[in-house]
Amino acid sequence: MSSKYLEQNVDAIDPLETMPPAKKSMVIFFLVDTSRSMEGSKLDSLNKVMGEILPELIGVGEAGTDVKAAVLSFSSGCEWVTPEPVLIEEFQRWENLHADGVTDLGEACQELSMKLSRNAFLRSPSLSYAPVIFLLTDGYPTDNYKKGFEMLRKNRWFQYGLKIALAIGSNVDMEVLREFTDDEELVLQACGAKMLKKLVREIAVTSSKIGSASMTLTETGGERSFEDVAGAKKEQMVEAVQEIRQDVLGLDDLSDLEDMDIEFDEGW
Repeated sequence: MSSKYLEQNVDAIDPLETMPPAKKSMVIFFLVDTSRSMEGSKLDSLNKVMGEILPELIGVGEAGTDVKAAVLSFSSGCEWVTPEPVLIEEFQRWENLHADGVTDLGEACQELSMKLSRNAFLRSPSLSYAPVIFLLTDGYPTDNYKKGFEMLRKNRWFQYGLKIALAIGSNVDMEVLREFTDDEELVLQACGAKMLKKLVREIAVTSSKIGSASMTLTETGGERSFEDVAGAKKEQMVEAVQEIRQDVLGLDDLSDLEDMDIEFDEGW
C-alpha cells in the first residue's frame, strides 16, 4: 500500500481494526479465615500450599482470558491482601498470613459484596465471567453472618458465581458453609494437613478452569442466558468436586465421613 494512498484515505482507516480484541476476565476470590484458631500448622499448611499453587494457576484460562486473584483475610474484621484483583502471572509471591482475633465472616461477606461490582473489583474493558469464590475456614462465625449472606445473595455477581467452601478441621459449622454455597455438594472438609494441601490445590485449579471457560453458545449456535451458563458451570463443578472427594478421600459424599474411622485434625 503506497504512502500516497494512506495519506488520501487516512480518515477511512479505523485504528481499532488493527488492535487485538480485549481479553476476557475472570477473578477467583479467596476468603481466608485468619482467626486465632487457625494459628499453628493449619495456617502454616495453608500458607505453604497457596504459595505452591500460584504457578499452577498460570494458563488455566482459555486463550484470550485473563485469570486474576483477589485475597480477603478475615478475623476481627477483614482486610484485602490484594488491594485489587491481580493477574495470576503477576501474583507469584504469596505473603504469609498470620492468625489472630475472632471469626467475622459476616463482615467479610459484606465487604466482598461491595467489591463484586463493575465499579469496584470487576472492572473490565470487555466481558467479565462470573467469579469463583472460595471460602476457607476452621470454625464458627462470631458475628452476624446471616446479614452478610443476605447482602451477598442480592448481588448478581455472587448469584452467578461459582461458590466452593472448605472446612479446615473438625470444629466447623458445616451448615454455615452449606448456606454459603447453597449446595452441600460444593462443601468439602480437610481432616489434616496433607488433605488440606491436596484439596486446596485441586479446588483452586479446577474451579479456575471451569470459571474461565466460555459456555455462551449452545450446540445449535444460539446464545445461552447468564442463568444457563451459571447452571452449566455449577454442574461441572459439582461433578469435579465429587471426583476430587473420591480421589482424595475415597468418599462418594460428605456424609460418609461419619462412617469412617478417620482421626480428624491429624498433624494439627
